Amino acid sequence: MELEDYKTSEAARVLENANLIKKYHANLVYDYTEYPTKGIWKETFSEEDYKNAILEWFPKNPQKPVLFYVHTPFCEQLCNFCLCSKEITQNYDKVKDYLYNYLSKELDLYEDFITKNKINFNYKEIYFGGGSPTYYKEKEFTYLINRLKKFIDFKNLGDFTVEIDPRRVDEARLIYYHEMGVNRLSFGIQDFDSGVQEEINRPQPPSLVHNLLTEKVRKLFPAINFDLLIGLPRQSVKTISETIKHVVDLKPTQLQTMYVHYKPGTRKYMIKMVRNEPMLDFYDRKAVFQKASELLINSGYERAGFESYSLPNDPLAQSMKKKQAVYNSLGTQKGEATNFIAVGSSAHGVLNDEFYFQNFYEQPLYRKALDENKFPIYRGMRLSEDDVIRREVIRHLRTFFNVEFNFFNNKYKKEFKNYFNKELNKLKPYEEDGLLKISENNIVLTPLGEHFSPQVANVFDMYNDQEYYNRN
Repeated sequence: MELEDYKTSEAARVLENANLIKKYHANLVYDYTEYPTKGIWKETFSEEDYKNAILEWFPKNPQKPVLFYVHTPFCEQLCNFCLCSKEITQNYDKVKDYLYNYLSKELDLYEDFITKNKINFNYKEIYFGGGSPTYYKEKEFTYLINRLKKFIDFKNLGDFTVEIDPRRVDEARLIYYHEMGVNRLSFGIQDFDSGVQEEINRPQPPSLVHNLLTEKVRKLFPAINFDLLIGLPRQSVKTISETIKHVVDLKPTQLQTMYVHYKPGTRKYMIKMVRNEPMLDFYDRKAVFQKASELLINSGYERAGFESYSLPNDPLAQSMKKKQAVYNSLGTQKGEATNFIAVGSSAHGVLNDEFYFQNFYEQPLYRKALDENKFPIYRGMRLSEDDVIRREVIRHLRTFFNVEFNFFNNKYKKEFKNYFNKELNKLKPYEEDGLLKISENNIVLTPLGEHFSPQVANVFDMYNDQEYYNRN
């Protein structure tokens, strides 16, 4: 990427600090969509632990809002950037077998368990993710909806989100989703540039999305999210500028601008993505991200955490102002339902104050457990008080780019500066480098420091502390 491409852009600030970027990029950091990260969760966490977690948590939190997540692990075509758990197949019989014989059985086990134990969660949201939930034909989608209605009161729902592959739907299908109760659509856009799309094996011209978002569809769905990826091959300040022009013209209410993660060690197919063009390096990714952010903000969007944007009248923007928003695996969310019950292979859930749990990734293991009439639990953990406190700090850094000491003092009855004395000392080099400011009352990331929020969050990660590993 040539420097003259963005001499007049805010992105130039990133390049002017190349040495700084190199210095802090040397640290291994996570996205922190959850804390502790999944690598810390225990495979010894069993089906019985999962049941006991629900039995222990619910009586103490009967009215807490719960999101019900449903995972669809199938796609018709491979996208070279994707790290999600999925199987690529053209055989729809596999999809039906998964739904009717296994996902349905997991739902049966779940409903039997909560009925027997008089568990009546306050379900406030449903989220269909994947893979591609749009792979389901209307007959199977209707079956799934009717199955959920046996224990979820759809009249009580706030958001019901379905992830949309725009290549697999038309206006009639979107109208049908609305008839089934869906009120929020999340479109997998990634990038509108044809060259970038060629590298990631996902051709979908802007006209395709324009034709889907008709006046009728927009009236039916007050909340529409776009997912964009930053750091893809062939991306540049110029191409992202054109993509954002299309985005602004289409005017989604929310956007997630996520960094792509290249992991050929675990996803061999990702090598295909860089066969002709390399992934953007760290400097160029930051420049592309900054340019996208600059254009979105100039077009009336407000930043909502590390990777998210929303229109000012969107509920997400309002939750940001109220300090209620939460950054998690679904992006920046309004924060109304931070407790997840999750079904489907690889799906993970959280009972927010205490427990994480996740199903098996591998289809054979997921199916074997269900064939034995067991919940397909792969791993999980019980959070300590320290885990919960550190998670909140990390969430505030990733969502609001600041930490107010009095908030933690009052909520957790801990003196922040005493509790995190070691971490505050570790942050001094970050302050000296202009990435943040530490006062008597707070930590505030600077505009440049916002780019380094994962690295700053990493300072508060106990499990990434060498002293922790030496003790355990």
